[in-house]
Amino acid sequence: MANSYPEQLGEWVKKRQSTKRDKNLVAFLAVKNDVQAALDAGYAVKTIWANMVDTQRIEFGYDTFLNHVNRLIRRPQAARSTETETETTATANNATKSKTSKTQKTTTPPSSQAGFVFNPKLNKEDLF
Repeated sequence: MANSYPEQLGEWVKKRQSTKRDKNLVAFLAVKNDVQAALDAGYAVKTIWANMVDTQRIEFGYDTFLNHVNRLIRRPQAARSTETETETTATANNATKSKTSKTQKTTTPPSSQAGFVFNPKLNKEDLF
């Protein structure tokens, strides 16, 4: 009988050589809590990175470190709140659209729309 897919995948992962990217991610995940604590204490990302390189806790460049900080520490919080706001707004918009379409349809005439309107005719009063 053949192995299940997770077993086959596990064997393949064991045989496969890990890449530099995988190693860097694992190293960052190992120090993630310390980085979070230092950021909360007010230290700059570059200062944290320089200290970790000097103490040999990580062995990758600043750009990689900054990418990991942004993706794994800073953005997950913003991404969650943005997703929640988007879902709430979409639900509210759908409810409003269904009510508006059932009761009445309102349109704004083009001349009263806010924003830039191009007029190809020259108005000499605007030049002086």
